[in-house]
Amino acid sequence: MICCKECLELLCDYLDGELDPKISASLEEHFQDCPPCIAFVNTYKSTTHISRTTMKNVEIPEVVQARLKKFIDEHKSKQ
Repeated sequence: MICCKECLELLCDYLDGELDPKISASLEEHFQDCPPCIAFVNTYKSTTHISRTTMKNVEIPEVVQARLKKFIDEHKSKQ
């Protein structure tokens, strides 16, 4: 059975439908027994949907884009 930490690591691929069916089934089994994880999944889905629909036409200033890219690059290298 999959633990909560593994759920978080697999979440994006799960929501995009890119996981092996057996792994997806294990995740869904975990969600049935773990209210905190299913609450997280539902919040993540809602946040993603809201971000995609409301932020579509928002222009991000170049300085903010650069800082965000730097932050992501720094944290990628630490993993």
